[in-house]
Amino acid sequence: MEITYTKLKSYTKLILLILFLFASILSCKKGDATADYERPVVEGYLLPGQPITVKVYYQKYLEDTTSYGRPITNLQLKISNGSNTVTLTEVKDGVYQYADGSFIKENGTYSLNFLCFSKEISATTTIPSKPKNFVASRTEQEVPVFSFGSTADPFIPIQFNWTNPSLNDYYLISVQCAESYPIKLNTRRPGNNYSVNSESIVGQANTFNTSQELFSYFGSHNVLLFHINKEYYDLLTVSSNVNSLNLTNPATNVTNGLGIFTGLRADTLHINVSQ
Repeated sequence: MEITYTKLKSYTKLILLILFLFASILSCKKGDATADYERPVVEGYLLPGQPITVKVYYQKYLEDTTSYGRPITNLQLKISNGSNTVTLTEVKDGVYQYADGSFIKENGTYSLNFLCFSKEISATTTIPSKPKNFVASRTEQEVPVFSFGSTADPFIPIQFNWTNPSLNDYYLISVQCAESYPIKLNTRRPGNNYSVNSESIVGQANTFNTSQELFSYFGSHNVLLFHINKEYYDLLTVSSNVNSLNLTNPATNVTNGLGIFTGLRADTLHINVSQ
């Protein structure tokens, strides 16, 4: 079973917001903020069998309070697989789609091109292969709940394994609560803003152990293993090295722009979380 990338986008959205905020600071320090703001931000993820969606928007100004900059409209986005080229349709401001999911195929190479600010914006990516031999050591994850006057059992992680020859490929794990009405593991924990999704950048590995912090709810969970490209890994990890004392340009594979245009492939396992 495979699940779309929709639930994972909020994580990337936060990374992009952090990186482009630092890019804005950096451009101001360089004294060339106008030129940098004229680099459009692209956000596109390609999955086999799924419709193509690409967002294009202006880079955020420092004083903006929105998550994204303003959308860039009336563009002509084209994606080619080397033999055929399709044109995306603007379905709402700054959001461009191509509905036929059969155009994206595993191991294919795809190029994005469009004109913006009198420049050709382009990016190229490949679609990784589906993760191989994705297995779990068990399907029941017991999470100890501490209470006053009692001693909880130790947390015993589930181990996930997959094939990664020579540890050359990159991966990301997403743990997603599948309950329609999730029940919190710890009712004593204040607040109601619990995330139903937890992501972990696995990198060049072939194993992953769960931790107690991954889970906020009881019940059924989907565990997605995403096979990702290095360009996406670079985008996700560069944020850990960027701060106000160490300003660098954000990682991107978009020529004359910012952001990410990348392919992903996932496999899914299911576990149950109990006390």
